[in-house]
Amino acid sequence: MKPFKVLKTEKLVWKPYCKVEQQLVEIPDGDTRDWYVFHNENAVIIVPVLEDGSVLLQRNYKHGSGEIVTEFPAGMMDQGETPAVGAARELLEETGYSAQSFEWMQGLFVNPTSSPMKHHMVLARNCASTNAPEREPEEQIEPFLLPNLEVAIDLLLQKETLTSEGTVAAALCALRFLD
Repeated sequence: MKPFKVLKTEKLVWKPYCKVEQQLVEIPDGDTRDWYVFHNENAVIIVPVLEDGSVLLQRNYKHGSGEIVTEFPAGMMDQGETPAVGAARELLEETGYSAQSFEWMQGLFVNPTSSPMKHHMVLARNCASTNAPEREPEEQIEPFLLPNLEVAIDLLLQKETLTSEGTVAAALCALRFLD
């Protein structure tokens, strides 16, 4: 297999949270194609587990889908930030919770066909409410607790629960780390 050869690039949209580049690429048979690449920052998805084993989830309004979605706390990483540092910052900002430790579990491409962006799954152990959340004005978040990860996974996998692929992947990764 050969990577495509990038012959030309043009930034179509270059705004925070929406960076789209058009590339003219040469594919392995020598033909050329237009390809569109989304260059968003990497993100963290945090699985917060309290000392008693309960798990923190949240309901969020997500404008892209126009729906209220059940998921783990998550957010874009700042430039140069490690997954653990990003996870600590996002967890505190969105929920007001802190953790005794942050453990990187897995980095997964969001959509490798059109983006280098990764979701970094991070397990936050021994979480506790320590501050008031400091959400951004557009964030509408309602955190809630479930007794354990198995109950959380049951909720996330119900047909009527609206969630994200990243949240399901993070829950499944956490199963391996918590056993």
